[in-house]
Amino acid sequence: MARRRFLPKYVSSFIDVRGRERLRGRYQGRSHYFRAPLGTEEFREEYRLFLNPEIASSVDAAPAPRAKPGTIDDLVERYYAVPNNLGPTAVTQEKVRAVIEDFRRGRGERMVSTVRFNHLDAIIARKMEKTAIKTKAGVREIGGFHAAQRLRKILIRLFEYAVKLEMIDKNPAKHTAPVTRPRAESKGGFHPWDESEIAQYRAHWPIGTRERLAMELLLWTDQRRSDVVKMGKAQIRDGRIPVQQEKTGKEIWIPVAPQLLEAIVAMHPSETSPFCFLMTRRKKPFTKESFGNWFRKACNAAGLPHCSAHGLRKATLRRMAELEMTNKTMKSLSGQTRDETLAGYIESANQVALAEAAIRRLSAWEKEQECLTSSQALDKKEA
Repeated sequence: MARRRFLPKYVSSFIDVRGRERLRGRYQGRSHYFRAPLGTEEFREEYRLFLNPEIASSVDAAPAPRAKPGTIDDLVERYYAVPNNLGPTAVTQEKVRAVIEDFRRGRGERMVSTVRFNHLDAIIARKMEKTAIKTKAGVREIGGFHAAQRLRKILIRLFEYAVKLEMIDKNPAKHTAPVTRPRAESKGGFHPWDESEIAQYRAHWPIGTRERLAMELLLWTDQRRSDVVKMGKAQIRDGRIPVQQEKTGKEIWIPVAPQLLEAIVAMHPSETSPFCFLMTRRKKPFTKESFGNWFRKACNAAGLPHCSAHGLRKATLRRMAELEMTNKTMKSLSGQTRDETLAGYIESANQVALAEAAIRRLSAWEKEQECLTSSQALDKKEA
């Protein structure tokens, strides 16, 4: 039996998206993610400053020791100093920071001027390799096409900043090979639910259960789990739920569908609250991480281990694509801004149904043209 570690007061541990254990402190409304390893002198100093923010403020006022000029560590510190470099929202910034930290680990003291495109090519190629890791939620894979694609995009931006700082003459990341998906590899990503899977889940979790309400919320709002866990009855105005997306910061209003309203009304008052539709057994709101794990178990119980919360977001967009809704209409619900991103979500739309609709419309158009031409010819002859 593994020996249990004892963490300092106000500190908890969790497994991040890359399968690494991280330590988080929460104290007097403040939250802090520790960088130094537990048990080290650096951690003890970081913990002391976390508990005493007034000391941290005076320490911050003094100039902090800088990395050696011209190194990757130096570049990253300067890059972080401009928050806009990391993205528009805290969620995006955290994800970008995680990718950069993973890249510079073990390479921080290397001079930026010595980095060549072939070095970055090799790093990106290794990121393409999928690796299975163990987390609290089970075994998951890291790496692969999307991870490599994201790494290349972030490296291009990072080294473009190095060019602006005159650390290097040309951006080596721009000359790396574009990341392409192996032909033998499936599209990957989250599996989009089909209609039979939606019906199977509903059959297992009836109206009135938290699990059913969670599924209907995801399906009929088309939002990410980070936004769904914040929704509640008290927010509804004129039959619409307001959402400020955590990832993008975008504000949208979503009409409450009759199917979703039925699931909301069916809930027992003790299972929900005016400010939060979904509550844990301890009557507290879910975090996005705990909700994802809980909903995964609900899918497993329904015999759908390959389905997930994000797959329902894809299912809603698939439905709209099959109903021939425009990209603008679909983005008004999902909150997405780029057609390229939307295309990845609707690629599972029923090709057969869409092709049939296309042929029907083309055929009808041609017949209209023939009638118009015949009518014009007749008018000309009579004239």
